[in-house]
Amino acid sequence: MSINIKTNFGPTTKSLGDQGAFRNAMYHQDKDNKRENKIQVLKTPVKDQNTAQKIKNEKFRLLSAEIQGELTNVEEQMSIAQTAGKALIEVENTLIQINELLLIVNNETSCNSALMEADQHELEELIEQINKVADETSYRHKPLLDGSHGVRGVVNGEYLEFIDMLPDSKTSPLKGYEIYVTQQAKRSELCGQIPFSQLMFDNQELLTIEEGGNENRFVAKKGDSVDDTLNYLAHWISEREMPLEIVRNADNILHIRHLQYGSEYKFSASSSTAGVISSESKKLTPATPGCNVMGTINGIKCIGHGQFLTVPENQEDIGGLTVRYTGNEVPPECFAGIVSVVQNGFQFVTGSSNYQSNQLSLRNFHASYLGMETENVSGFKSLQDINVLSSQKVKDSINVLKKSLSEVTAVKDKIESVCYSIIKDEMRELQKKFGRKLFTSQIPDSEDNVQALAEQTKSKITEDTCKSSMAQAHQDQGNVLSLLK
Repeated sequence: MSINIKTNFGPTTKSLGDQGAFRNAMYHQDKDNKRENKIQVLKTPVKDQNTAQKIKNEKFRLLSAEIQGELTNVEEQMSIAQTAGKALIEVENTLIQINELLLIVNNETSCNSALMEADQHELEELIEQINKVADETSYRHKPLLDGSHGVRGVVNGEYLEFIDMLPDSKTSPLKGYEIYVTQQAKRSELCGQIPFSQLMFDNQELLTIEEGGNENRFVAKKGDSVDDTLNYLAHWISEREMPLEIVRNADNILHIRHLQYGSEYKFSASSSTAGVISSESKKLTPATPGCNVMGTINGIKCIGHGQFLTVPENQEDIGGLTVRYTGNEVPPECFAGIVSVVQNGFQFVTGSSNYQSNQLSLRNFHASYLGMETENVSGFKSLQDINVLSSQKVKDSINVLKKSLSEVTAVKDKIESVCYSIIKDEMRELQKKFGRKLFTSQIPDSEDNVQALAEQTKSKITEDTCKSSMAQAHQDQGNVLSLLK
């Protein structure tokens, strides 16, 4: 029996030509390529996910490093400010001790030389404590309270002296500020018209001087010479702590002058002989009044106080600039000279996207730079000069001390404000970077809470940085994303 086996091949496949074989090969190759591309498409998403994970981790690592760097910068700024602040608290406490000492001495009724010397010694020791703090306070070997990080001024002109300027003032232009003086400061004075004579002394000439509401009488001794009488008179004035002096001259004419410059200081005097010091016998004649210095700085009309010329504080960039002109005459063409000011205070900058600058200017806190330009009749130029050697000097010392204390307190309050501003600006910057609140506590309302908040900030950043490192190690995308939310 024969078996007939049929195939399913069509007539076109029974015999392939060259063209048919090529088409068939291309068909199978295209099929294989589609299969490989499908496998490749399935593998690609896994690789892309790993790359995205690494990119996110790296971005967060860089962000954490940047914020940690900013935090370190903030901590350094806070350290500088708080180092100065703690030193000023010590200075303030010492000034309070001086104030207590002066009040005790001022209330003493008996005059004991031994007790006075002991009080003076204690006062000098307290002042030395202030100088020690000013000299030794530093941060990383950089002095903070010696004036090197404050406003510094230099004058170019005869009889000129730079005194002070507001802490927030800016550096002057390279050419400086021109100073014009239209009137020199003068002291009140009273001069006689006729000279002293021996006959006047033999008749026991009577002199009466009134100053500050107090009237004192001096009687010349019979037989004394003119020189002896003038010496006795000068000593008599000094003993009664009157801020006056005797101006000697070759004509032996009595000339009395106030020690302080300005229109606020006045006195009057009389003599039993008309013309010796008063125009009429035994009638008080007021002294010729003194006057304050007048002029301009940088074209701005200034306020004169004695020999001190001050720019009004409401003048931007230059307000509070004070110079002293000690000349006895108006300078040629009224031009006294030039003052240049350099602002070398700390510039605390926070934030990287929107910079915030906080300026902290630290003046010189040596006693010789505190309480300057204080009204007093004892001639104290600063806190360094105060003493308790007389009742008038105690009163003047209290006035100088009050101004010194206000100067220290003002800078201490400024430091607290700067610390608050630094923390507030940095918190805003960190919150902006993370896109969420990093802190659970509120912005501090005083310097006492600043340090605690800084520690909390550091702990929070450190904790989040550790989480980021762990997430990178375990390639856990969820942990990283939770930190970025």
